[in-house]
Amino acid sequence: MKSTMKRTAALLLLSTLTILPGCSKKEDSAKQGSSAESSSSSTPGRYELQSGIVTYEPMVIMGIKSLTTLYFDDYGRREARETVTDSNIMGMKSHEKKVDITDGDYIISYEAEKIVNGKDETSRVATKTDMRKFKEMAMQMGAAIGEQMKKDFDYREEGSEVIAGVTGTKYSVSLNKEQKDQRVYGVLYKKIALKTQMGAITIKAAKIEENAAVSAAKFEVPAGYTIQEIDLEKEMAGPRKSSNE
Repeated sequence: MKSTMKRTAALLLLSTLTILPGCSKKEDSAKQGSSAESSSSSTPGRYELQSGIVTYEPMVIMGIKSLTTLYFDDYGRREARETVTDSNIMGMKSHEKKVDITDGDYIISYEAEKIVNGKDETSRVATKTDMRKFKEMAMQMGAAIGEQMKKDFDYREEGSEVIAGVTGTKYSVSLNKEQKDQRVYGVLYKKIALKTQMGAITIKAAKIEENAAVSAAKFEVPAGYTIQEIDLEKEMAGPRKSSNE
């Protein structure tokens, strides 16, 4: 459960960093008559591309190698983030593939593969988290104090940078009002995060395929999995102490 919480929190942080530079813009990127406008979902499109595939450069942290690929459709209303990790630590060799799907108001996470020392330990349980309350809160904040939000985060335009063969907008924000010199840097291309740098950790795109055909299966939980509903608000509140404690 803690692993699910961390992954969900990471996705929320990434969403915040990508939304912040454009939070004061009221216009939707969807053009009149486009499939984004006709979508049955009330969720705004996140990107300025209808679909795409972004492959990020491999990362190696403390002997753990990870490779992430982002698939999205319907202007980012549906996206799947696949992360493959390989490690060999103190004789324990593991290979894992985890998938996080954002589909409208929900984040769904599951293990596609987990092989430890040659043994299949893949869990067949997918967690489904309702994000509507948090999205509504973020939208209200953005609509009410978009420019103030930029000020509070000390948002700065940093020019442009070429990533994966395309030119994106470089920006930086501070997540700590008291230490504004400790900054997070990013590069956005059509509102897609191609680079995020937090201290010594850098996530950078190696390849982007614009308007690529993405199979609907990428946004579905495979057959044979049990879906477990997660109440993120309760999980974040943590267990309540009894009166005897």
